[in-house]
Amino acid sequence: MFVLGPAGSGKSLFVKNFSAYLIDEGYRVRLVNLDPGVLDPGYEPDFDIRSLFTVEGIMREKKLGPNGAILEAMSRLANIDLPEFMDADYILFDTPGQLEPFLFRDTGKIIVGKYVDACCLFLGDLPALRGNLTSFFLYALAAHYTLGADTIAILNKVDLLSDEEVNEIREILRSPEVLLGKKPSNVKEEMDIELLKTLRQFFPPRRVPLISAKTGENFSEVLTILYEIKCVCGDLT
Repeated sequence: MFVLGPAGSGKSLFVKNFSAYLIDEGYRVRLVNLDPGVLDPGYEPDFDIRSLFTVEGIMREKKLGPNGAILEAMSRLANIDLPEFMDADYILFDTPGQLEPFLFRDTGKIIVGKYVDACCLFLGDLPALRGNLTSFFLYALAAHYTLGADTIAILNKVDLLSDEEVNEIREILRSPEVLLGKKPSNVKEEMDIELLKTLRQFFPPRRVPLISAKTGENFSEVLTILYEIKCVCGDLT
């Protein structure tokens, strides 16, 4: 499982706590940190790219700024032979905090392509995205299209919203028209509605978990979706 998402979406915290949840459920789990720029991921990885290079080290070595060092790090990352951990039921890959160089260069596609049963969990910061869900789903769709792997769109930090706000988000996912409560008055509003309608084909509302990486809320729903993605017998629910 490759955990993706923009900076601040909660990837490392999710990896830490979801792995603990899986272990409690009886699974064998391995953790891989692919972020050469993180200071402390908050967990003990079984493989850490920082043992080979770091963004800070590349800056000193190549006399580059942060952006140039990140691009150099992604080039190096694409050529690394990552462990397969044949003894694991699940391997969680914590991807770089700066998503764009990983996703829109060859690095992400090369790494994800090495694993025949890979899937991606694309996290979004729900409180920050409440008024812009369309962009989140477009971003998740870009990851799905670019990396060529099954992708689950996940909205994180549900613990920061009230029950009323959460119900409002669920209603928007089910019926994008409620975004407006009236007929669209401009082109952008029309696009928002039509795009959300189309994107529901790729990310059905019943398969968009609203979770908390901090508290573990709705982790079971994520695990259920993983079952469904990988089970040849179909939807287990």
